[in-house]
Amino acid sequence: MPQKRPFSVTLFLWMVLCLSVWGLLRFLGALRWWDVLDRFGSGLSPAYLAFTGAAWMVAGIVLLWSIWTGKRWAYLALPLSILTWLAEYWLERIFFQDPRANLMFMIAITIAVSAVTLLITFNRRTKEFFLKSEEHEQPDQDPTSA
Repeated sequence: MPQKRPFSVTLFLWMVLCLSVWGLLRFLGALRWWDVLDRFGSGLSPAYLAFTGAAWMVAGIVLLWSIWTGKRWAYLALPLSILTWLAEYWLERIFFQDPRANLMFMIAITIAVSAVTLLITFNRRTKEFFLKSEEHEQPDQDPTSA
């Protein structure tokens, strides 16, 4: 019988779902507004925006599948992907965007998302869900048993 997914893992599912939808919207937006972005000389090229949006969408789908099926490698892939997404956001914001008034808000959001990600990652129930012993699923390896 499959193990019940703890609330912390469900939170990871929602975080990754948001990341996937954001990637899809970025991809579709870049395709839809390609001419406008190109004409007005956006700081980031439409090709970059479309590629990164599609990449995050695909990564999100793979992560959603890995959480849903309880893959062992998802335990490290989840926090790495969320923290990589935050790093990408800040690199784009610092180097390619005009300064905006919401700096303190985005710093607070980044800290909150990072804290939640790390708390979920190191939660005992999350570890047990992803790193569970699979002995009950393996055939008996002892040649002396009948």
